[in-house]
Amino acid sequence: MPYPKTERRPVDDILHGQLITDPYRWLEQGGAPEVKDWTAQQAAYTREVLGGYKGRSAIRARLEELRRLPDLDLPRGHGGTLIFQRRDPGQEHTVLYSERHGQQVVVADPNALGGGDPMHVDWATVSADGRYVLYGVSQHGNEWSALHIFDWQTGETLDDQIPRARHASIAFPKDGDGFFYTRYPLPGEVQGQDEFYNVAVFYHRLGTPHSADLRLFASPDDKRAIPSLHLSPNGRRLIISLSYGWTREVLYRLDVSNPRSLGQPQLLLDLGEANIHPLWDGERLLALTNAGNPDGRLVEISLTDSRLHDLVQAEAGKPMLDVEKTDRYLVVHGLSEAVSELRFYGLDGVLLKTLTPPDLAGIVGLTSSDDTVFWGFEGFNRPRTIQKLQDISQSPEVWAQAGAPVDNIVVSREWAVSKDGTRIPIFVAHRRDFHKTGETPLVLTGYGGFNVAMLPPYSASVRAWVERGGVYALAQMRGGNEFGETWHRTGMRQNKQNVFDDFEAAARHLIQSGYTDTAHLGVTGRSNGGLLTGSFVTQHPALASAVIIGVPLLDMLRYHHMLIADLWTQEYGSPDKADEFSWLKAYSPYHHVRAGEPYPAVLLFTSEEDSRVDPMHARKMTALLQQATGSHNPVLLRVAAKAGHGVGKSVDQWLDEEADIWTFLSHHLHLPV
Repeated sequence: MPYPKTERRPVDDILHGQLITDPYRWLEQGGAPEVKDWTAQQAAYTREVLGGYKGRSAIRARLEELRRLPDLDLPRGHGGTLIFQRRDPGQEHTVLYSERHGQQVVVADPNALGGGDPMHVDWATVSADGRYVLYGVSQHGNEWSALHIFDWQTGETLDDQIPRARHASIAFPKDGDGFFYTRYPLPGEVQGQDEFYNVAVFYHRLGTPHSADLRLFASPDDKRAIPSLHLSPNGRRLIISLSYGWTREVLYRLDVSNPRSLGQPQLLLDLGEANIHPLWDGERLLALTNAGNPDGRLVEISLTDSRLHDLVQAEAGKPMLDVEKTDRYLVVHGLSEAVSELRFYGLDGVLLKTLTPPDLAGIVGLTSSDDTVFWGFEGFNRPRTIQKLQDISQSPEVWAQAGAPVDNIVVSREWAVSKDGTRIPIFVAHRRDFHKTGETPLVLTGYGGFNVAMLPPYSASVRAWVERGGVYALAQMRGGNEFGETWHRTGMRQNKQNVFDDFEAAARHLIQSGYTDTAHLGVTGRSNGGLLTGSFVTQHPALASAVIIGVPLLDMLRYHHMLIADLWTQEYGSPDKADEFSWLKAYSPYHHVRAGEPYPAVLLFTSEEDSRVDPMHARKMTALLQQATGSHNPVLLRVAAKAGHGVGKSVDQWLDEEADIWTFLSHHLHLPV
């Protein structure tokens, strides 16, 4: 069956003295009628091809059964107020709840909002005295939130609304009549693409229009830097943490004891290329930082001379990922051999106890509320459980549990060796009665970037795949934080090829170990993981039989011009700089597609309203692969309507997308339905 016709309209650029020809530049214009028509033709083609595969209805039905478990979010709060999100079976979207003095209310229910235009609660927080719940709601999960405020005293949502509050950071003093917050520029405040940057700190007084809000602070030297707010418990000092990408934060301080007379923030601490995440213990300013220790250290920061005083130093190879504080102790989510553990410390830094989740499960989230700490854990065979702890001498209590462990799924760990000798952990899930034959359908995934530690999640899709006899594997590659900041840096910028080599090594190890072979191997990845699988299919087209490339970056010579992507030049490098251009051109998937190469089956998917990664990457790569491939394996494009990068999808949208993905994998990897 022939692909829809795609016209080549070559555009030539000279970049750093090199001729770069882009045959499908016109597909970047997502709003153009001809691009919409092309996308509709691709959608029809994809539906026709997938419609010829067996088993989609059975796969979707099983996924629907497994999604009947609740979706659980960790609670958090202040001043006796808790907030959390939860989706119960039968609901399409998660609901924002709040509890105070034994009473529970629904703060925002996206299931009752928007009609045919799905809404999503992107973030939520609580004022220091617990009176107000502040939250952001976006349309179609596009993440461009509008800020709303619920008042526990009246039980009503205030008229105050603030647009462009994407991932807003909030500092709301006790008994205050206003609050500090961050937002992106409003229409007309800046020009062109600058609306995706220039996040600033404002002060809003309740009952006044947001147009009257006082602008307090923005980065003095980089429009891409993003501030976050940390208010002392007495409401007098505001720490502004200014984040430059994923490797550096700088701290500023501001006296806010009189919100009607605010000065200018003053620089408190600049440690150069180091992360530093502050938190308050009364009037002590503490922080988790990797300055002086790439695996992390907990420190106290002097507010008089900015000196650091050590509380805890991480052991080599046991990085600290996150920290929370209660009234009586500190809790660190750390890793040991890339496996989660919780470490409890006194406020003086003395280790009190360590807890490890069962069955190689990973910690997902760490929050606190006054005297209680909460954490979740989940794994390939364990739906999410949320536990809480108040008294350090007691055992944790279960706060909520999505479902019982899955006894028929076993999780183990393998180690691959990458090209330079680096050992790469791989988590593997299979049925309890599994035996190696060398021909089992296996799906390998990974991420490898942005300092994110990839820990085994619970997934209805993975559970459904494994219970049918497939194997699922997660590689923990460089670029993440599984072994600290050094692991991150050896997989970013000029070292990005290490990540692709790690993924190749994981695939070859699983084949050589007798789990599978190339005819039964599939790979999948999303976002930065879509870049990973895009690189995999261009660098190793014969190593797998099916490739899923989700919401991906693929044209690495133009990515930084699109949406918020200039933020990521700190992780990948900038094509505008000659030496960094050379790194990017060396692997940019869109520029390494070879005419006549017999590519495996490829399914690319994206969303119309993705506000992080522009859908143009998936469109252009689809056109190029369809034109170039020398095999009869299909190259398909799936575009979700009324959806963003991933968050905010309704259950129904999720079921349709996942059913397509796993039907595609089942067909091409020969797993019976």
